[in-house]
Amino acid sequence: MLESSLEETVRLSELIGDLLFLARAESPLTELHRENVNIGELLATVRDYYEASATDAGISLVVNDGAEPLIAELDRSLMLRAVSNLVSNAIAHTPPGGIVTLAAMNEVAAIRIEVSDTGVGIPAEALSRVFDRFFRVDPSRSKTSGGTGLGLAIVQSILALHGGSAEIASQLGRGTRVTLRMSALATR
Repeated sequence: MLESSLEETVRLSELIGDLLFLARAESPLTELHRENVNIGELLATVRDYYEASATDAGISLVVNDGAEPLIAELDRSLMLRAVSNLVSNAIAHTPPGGIVTLAAMNEVAAIRIEVSDTGVGIPAEALSRVFDRFFRVDPSRSKTSGGTGLGLAIVQSILALHGGSAEIASQLGRGTRVTLRMSALATR
């Protein structure tokens, strides 16, 4: 009984933290702590953090960050949170033997970060709602996966704070790709 209560308390604490983050992100007084960040190093940090979880799940976690360093002026801790949310989702929804790939590319005056997986995918009718707060593709999985339906809403809020965007593409049985785009403003 105590173990169950503790688990529920932790889950509620995380939910409250996520809701407070979203409320702060919408405030016009919110300030980013921008710094020049090497995107390849950021992706490697996320990979290193999730590598053990991916290995335990039988999933390969790969970073493709290109040959040339990509530098963007952004809030490092917020962008780590956004990419971490995506990788956590990808690992949770990719079966053993699958691959989760983190990639960074330079576009004209923009940086693109992609997190893709070879997982179960998302039904086409759900794609338009995945960034909505509390939306879960399969609500019955909420207790087993621990998800609150706020992860992608948080990702979208973080990108909006950076003047960027988050997009998703998915096919059932083939996987999902989330693309983050933001300005490449940086001083070297």
